[in-house]
Amino acid sequence: MATTKECGILLMAEKLLVVTKTFCRNGKGEATMANEVALWERLQRLSALQPKAVLSPYNVETAFDSEAVDFPFVIRHEGEWKLFYTGFDGSNFRLGVASSQDLQNWERVGLVWKLPESQSVASAWLLRHNDLDEPIAKLRRGLFWMAYAKFQDSQVGSLELAFSPDLEIWRPFEANPILTAKEGEAWENAGLAAPCLIERQHLFWLFYIGRNGLPSLGLALSTDLLIWSRDMENPLVQFSPKYLSGRPFIIRHADKWLLLVGDGSSIRIAFSEDLRRWQVKDEALTFNGLENPSSPYLFLHENRLCLFFSADKNGKRQIFCVVDDL
Repeated sequence: MATTKECGILLMAEKLLVVTKTFCRNGKGEATMANEVALWERLQRLSALQPKAVLSPYNVETAFDSEAVDFPFVIRHEGEWKLFYTGFDGSNFRLGVASSQDLQNWERVGLVWKLPESQSVASAWLLRHNDLDEPIAKLRRGLFWMAYAKFQDSQVGSLELAFSPDLEIWRPFEANPILTAKEGEAWENAGLAAPCLIERQHLFWLFYIGRNGLPSLGLALSTDLLIWSRDMENPLVQFSPKYLSGRPFIIRHADKWLLLVGDGSSIRIAFSEDLRRWQVKDEALTFNGLENPSSPYLFLHENRLCLFFSADKNGKRQIFCVVDDL
């Protein structure tokens, strides 16, 4: 039988354990909140800076991107930066690539692939590592994977995949389309667009914009990239009376997931712990002199926060970049 002194020691140890657990839980929560606040403050500073146009419509009448450039997606590969984007020539949308050594000066490389005149593809997103740090494409089955939206003639958009061994030569996935509006619910049966593909907990998560009146954020899941099931909690995010514009951007930061997406006049921000329930901040990012900023793409490089996005300026859709120097 324990003595009175031993019982006292045990009681003190139990109290200390409870206090320690409570401190750890609170400390983790406080650290998470501090990370959110710090990131939000840096984003606000970015919003106050003057963005630089890094890619504009190509002033050649026959170019595939002569009228507009949109949907920037940036990755680091073999010591070089690659910018995948969507070009518009007044009739069709095509996927293009540009390269850079410094993130500020970009040289057009060309088309991802050629398509028949009746087809359009837009809004490429490559499967990549999930963290906010250096954006690096992820290999699965020894290949890089790209999600995109495809439109043919007057048909509504569907979502497809392509794969590549080297980020240069791309082939459409044999099982395309992987998701169509016809198989969806009423909120998305006017068309699908703007995919965002991530991998988490042995699942592929495909976020997308569904259209039928008010555009909304939807989600489909797959274990093998072949068979996809829509999430039962769809649609996940709606901005009423405003609307979702461009492509959603989702990335992991510390213990939470970060969502950036355009709403027609600004870029909105939301946080989530499970990728389904999102807490949307009331504040938004705006940029002086630019209209309809959307399709944001955010990452850290050498502790500098880099934000790419598309916006209208002087009647032209262009791709902009703004970088902090912290």
